[in-house]
Amino acid sequence: MELFSRPASVSYDDIKRQSPEEFRKEWEEWRRLREDYMKEPYGWLSLTSIDWLENGEPKTLDGFPGTWLQQGDAVIYTPPEDGGIVITNHDAPVSEPVRINVPEKGDFNLEDFYNGDVRAQLIKRIGVQHQFAIRIRDPHSAGIGQLQSIPSFEPDQRWVFPAKFEPAEQHEDVTVGAVAGELSHDETSIGILHVDFDGEKRDLIVFEVHNDDSGARRIDEATGEYVYLNNRANITNEGHVLFRDKTSGHESYGGARVIGFDNSDPASVSYVDFNRSMNLPCAFTVFCTCPFAPLQNTLPFAIEAGEKKPAVFGSLE
Repeated sequence: MELFSRPASVSYDDIKRQSPEEFRKEWEEWRRLREDYMKEPYGWLSLTSIDWLENGEPKTLDGFPGTWLQQGDAVIYTPPEDGGIVITNHDAPVSEPVRINVPEKGDFNLEDFYNGDVRAQLIKRIGVQHQFAIRIRDPHSAGIGQLQSIPSFEPDQRWVFPAKFEPAEQHEDVTVGAVAGELSHDETSIGILHVDFDGEKRDLIVFEVHNDDSGARRIDEATGEYVYLNNRANITNEGHVLFRDKTSGHESYGGARVIGFDNSDPASVSYVDFNRSMNLPCAFTVFCTCPFAPLQNTLPFAIEAGEKKPAVFGSLE
């Protein structure tokens, strides 16, 4: 998820020295980039469905030709027999069944298959009954046209607070809940953001940023075969904070909002700007599996800054 963080060179004092007009102008440019990102052809609003696989049961989808079959830790996609339909994967036509094997537990964005410009994305999540799902992305989705703007609180410099980032000596997984009830997420904790809320100090867990793209993998030197990497692979120099506050579930989205920052130079992190708090994708569409904020990141007061709760696109019925 793109977070549009300021450069690491920008300090708390730099922001506080801005005039209200300068601050608003910069925020409006950030908001424009954010809204453009949400409207990208294969962005979150392009999602039109999510279908979970049942182990051992073949599944066909209304929105994409072919058959999907989960066999334990693997999924086999079989293209349609109709020779007039061309399915591609990694820019090559798919004429035979494709087996995707992922024995590891975790959150993975695995493979993209295309039927014209419609994309079927195979994902794996941490679930009790369900692990693999197919999400359909359509660049002509009604959801993209539905979003005119993201409702937000008015920008105000008083919601910029001094903060220090303390990197963790060793990264560790933190299990959090998810909007899809039976699922959970293993978020990678990379440190603590110490925030001074006008004299009230809070320590917020910082997670590694997710990679939304599919197909992150490497060659296993022992076997010579591809091994898929989880969706935190290939992300560097950026952390994010999932948080809730007294506006959550009321003015703002209930699961969590997120703030990102450049941590390429941890010692230079000097602030957190809640005016740039963003909704998770699940605030916009029902076809996502977003995490909840950890309990430690639940604030006992209202953060009346950043994005408000938007209209939700789609239905799971």
